[in-house]
Parts: sequence; structure tokens; C-alpha cells
Amino acid sequence: MTIFFAPKKDRSYTVIVWSTTVILLLSMTFSFSSGSSTIFEVLISLLVFGLLMWIWFGTNYRIKEETIKIKNGPFKWTVKIQDIEKISKRRSLLATPALSVDRLVLHYGKYGEMSISPKAESEFIELLLTKNPLIKISEKK
Repeated sequence: MTIFFAPKKDRSYTVIVWSTTVILLLSMTFSFSSGSSTIFEVLISLLVFGLLMWIWFGTNYRIKEETIKIKNGPFKWTVKIQDIEKISKRRSLLATPALSVDRLVLHYGKYGEMSISPKAESEFIELLLTKNPLIKISEKK
């Protein structure tokens, strides 16, 4: 059975993604209407726009029997639940498969770390603990 978790999307990421999108579309429209843009510039702008939208609408976390499938637009990761040693909280704006500055950090393997931001954070943690009760939870941010 697969359980789907939507990402938490906070105000800072909403402003960054949507203001970038609006600025990109406006600049593309004005430069295209004035005839000053090249087909290359239009293609690059459309690719950036498409990537932003794919990340915004295509980020999610799926817990399966033994793994967490993490999707962030075109990017995908798989983390084995049994490999997770600790879950901690962190606030960060760094680019990760999280659309919020409030994140859960999954610590696994020798050096593995993955920052995610499930909307239903406590349910996400509880489900992981039912599958691997040895996971330590750190409340420190």
C-alpha cells in the first residue's frame, strides 16, 4: 500500500516561485511583442517556467512498504525506511525537495540527508515509526 503526503508550501516559497513566474512571463510577453526576443530566449524562458511549475505541482512524498519515494518535479529519490536513523527539524531556504523553510531532515546511512516538508508532518513521522521504531526523533531546529 502507498500513502501519499502533499508538501507543505509556505509563504516565502510561494512568493519566490510565483513572483519569478510572473516576472518571467511578463518579460517574455513584452520582449516578444516588441520583437526584441530571439527564439532561443523564448525557449529558455519556457523551459524555466515549465520547470518551476513542475516542481511546484509535482513535489510529493509517498511512503510504500519499505521505502519513501520523494518527487520534486523531474527529480526523484528513494530512501529505505530501515536505513533512517534519525529525523530532525531544520529551517532553511536551501534548494531541496521541500517547499517550506520548516523541514524534516531524514538522516540515513553514513552521510545521507534528505530535507522534505510534508504538510501532515506528525502523521508522516508516526507512519515511519510504525515501520522502523528505531528512528530517533530530534525536536531541535
